[in-house]
Amino acid sequence: MEPKEVLKRVKQIEIKTRRIVDSFLASRYRSVFRGRGIEFADVREYQYGDDVRYIDWKVTARFAKPYVKRFVEERDLLVVALVDVSASCDFGTGAATMRERGIEVAATLAYSAFRQGDRFALLLAHDGVERFLPPAKGRAQVYRVIRELLLTRPASSRTRLGPALEFLNRVLKERAIVFVISDFFDSALEELVREMRRLSSRGCEVVAVKLSDERNYILPDAGLVEVLDPESGERLVVNTSREELRKAYFTEALEHRLRLEGMLRSAGVELIEIDSSQEVLKPMLRFFALRGRRR
Repeated sequence: MEPKEVLKRVKQIEIKTRRIVDSFLASRYRSVFRGRGIEFADVREYQYGDDVRYIDWKVTARFAKPYVKRFVEERDLLVVALVDVSASCDFGTGAATMRERGIEVAATLAYSAFRQGDRFALLLAHDGVERFLPPAKGRAQVYRVIRELLLTRPASSRTRLGPALEFLNRVLKERAIVFVISDFFDSALEELVREMRRLSSRGCEVVAVKLSDERNYILPDAGLVEVLDPESGERLVVNTSREELRKAYFTEALEHRLRLEGMLRSAGVELIEIDSSQEVLKPMLRFFALRGRRR
């Protein structure tokens, strides 16, 4: 895109996400992700008048004198969006491609963080790390995020998000809320979920945002059709009039979905599903409402 087109598109997305956040999501974001309050800092020797509930019994036993835990107030949050930029996300038969919906989700999260004074970081990934935008606050960070999402031309077309999550496990030095935005047609699902579990074990909250399209599940009866695998480049002619083929296609897609959901559940990862045919607002509102009730 030309610079003027880029600026126009950035502004369009910023205006759209600003309306979504200010009208519907701002208060929900605050109630769902705020409230962690304080975090552990270190321990110090017990002093007269300290609350005995904060005695660290393990440290006390080790040094044979009482120590209490010291906490500091968490002043802001760190929100991270890991966005899959592999070629499979370029697919879409609805009002937008899955990639475009992913951009809207990431931009909405970035603007939500900006409105609450939180830091936001962006990680673009395929079968490796494409680009990392370090945490920052402010409206300028929202523009940087949208611009990177629009302009990035990935060096790889394939999907394997495990290495990107392993990168996050190395660079994140504090707790964060990590949104993984992908179609999850990943060549190494077990690796991906293992790295998600590692993030969770370090105190991070992990949310999977699954991008989908009706044609990922339902193959139309359209006769002979040439199909292309966008990640491998392989082309194949299939006869979609064969009912057994359409049934097998649906069954395999459904099995993949159920397997993914089970793996995410076992890792303690929450799930939002967004179809390319629908706006991102309703699924995100539903997620915030459900999470708010659980809290």
